[in-house]
Amino acid sequence: MKNNYSILLKKITGMAVFSALAIVVAFVFRIPVLFLSFDAKDAIITIAAFIYGPFTAPIMSLLVAFIEMITFSDTGPYGFIMNFASSATFSLVSSLIYKYRRTFNGSLIGLYSAVVAVVAVMLGLNTLITPAYLGVPTAEVVKLLPGILLPFNLAKALINSAIVMLLYKPIIMSMRRAKLIDRNANDVGFNRKSIYSIVIASVTLVVAIVIFVILKNS
Repeated sequence: MKNNYSILLKKITGMAVFSALAIVVAFVFRIPVLFLSFDAKDAIITIAAFIYGPFTAPIMSLLVAFIEMITFSDTGPYGFIMNFASSATFSLVSSLIYKYRRTFNGSLIGLYSAVVAVVAVMLGLNTLITPAYLGVPTAEVVKLLPGILLPFNLAKALINSAIVMLLYKPIIMSMRRAKLIDRNANDVGFNRKSIYSIVIASVTLVVAIVIFVILKNS
């Protein structure tokens, strides 16, 4: 019983630390792109969800989005809904797939499935919520979908997936050495798949940056 309590306490503490880190990242590393803004909090929440399980994803997403809304965000409830939907969709889809396929290929399938899912969800919400937020007809927002909103959400999701690929292994290895999470008999250090992950992440990152550059210069 005491052991279960200790595990639960470690999990809650870890979720709180990752949520706080996601908030700091959203505040410090916010990059404007036209009338939108990019931050990497979804990647931080996803790494935590990979570690603590997929159903922690919406909890952390809700907490981070709420704190962001009442502190430094200037988009109010509209931004809260969009931030929560983006973080929850990306982290839940990727970590849910990874939970049942804990392999290198499983992580890639999970992350790229999350890219597709978050783009679809955000375009739908953009159509429903952005007209009210901007005070413009829905038809005006629909015109922005192919040229601005779709590439922005795609690039944002790609960068978040690349960050997860680059940081997940070092973070989880460090946490296991510090005994913050249990060791696994199948755990290995950096190997050939780690190199593949870095290469794939780098290519993904370059593609996303190119999309952002084109958007900013359009």
